Amino acid sequence: MARPRPSRSSLGARAVVVAGLFAAIALGGCASAPVRRPVSTEAEAALARLQERQAGFTDLRTQGDLRIRRDGKTQRLSGVLLLRSPASLRFEALTAFGVPVVLVAGDAQSVTLWEVLDNRAVILPASPDSTRRWLGLALGSEDLVSILSGRIRPIKNPSSVDLLPPDVLGPSLKLANADGEQRIWLDPVTGQARQVEWTGGKNPARVTYEDTPPDAPPSGLTLGHLDGKLEVVARYRDPKMNTGFDPTLLGLTIPEHVRIQDFR
Repeated sequence: MARPRPSRSSLGARAVVVAGLFAAIALGGCASAPVRRPVSTEAEAALARLQERQAGFTDLRTQGDLRIRRDGKTQRLSGVLLLRSPASLRFEALTAFGVPVVLVAGDAQSVTLWEVLDNRAVILPASPDSTRRWLGLALGSEDLVSILSGRIRPIKNPSSVDLLPPDVLGPSLKLANADGEQRIWLDPVTGQARQVEWTGGKNPARVTYEDTPPDAPPSGLTLGHLDGKLEVVARYRDPKMNTGFDPTLLGLTIPEHVRIQDFR
């Protein structure tokens, strides 16, 4: 028998906090391509290297420690994170005894949040509009995976691409489209991003990466709103990239006895 469709106001506050972990960055939408002004050879080369590095990512698996500060409250989670290009992820938060307490799984179609101890799960569409409605943020699944893997995806359909002179963080690429601006501090030779900011839109945000060897996965990152209302600090332990793990590990099957709220 079909489950009754719940009201949107019934989404638990705790699930929203956990969802905030996976919705901490606002990227541009999918506006039609504007006229692109001329781009310097140096900027084109840096952009191509950034895209090449992003395209070389297939998967990441790691143990992780997360600290989420949102609206004055702090939550700490430790567990296992799996990422697979272009848009699949799974995070399993565990107790000190290895018992799952929260599981999150997502792909290009949906995101499922299962709060094990509360015996309930929430299924959301994996769309920027849905994320903006619940959390005041807009992101796509591909953007989220690229951020957590340290392989930044440039905004779509940029009308301008400029390579700015080095500052204290080094050189940076500045891209703009109809939805805002993205600035990426990077090593122009390796394409490794050091910091990224999204401005000009509704949700200015920043992600900063810890120093990482060029061909290695990130060891940690800090991401959040520029106004400081949301901050997520992630520390990866023994991360492994491009191992070709079994894609079925990303799946999440909710038992029949769990209360499910489906907002798709």
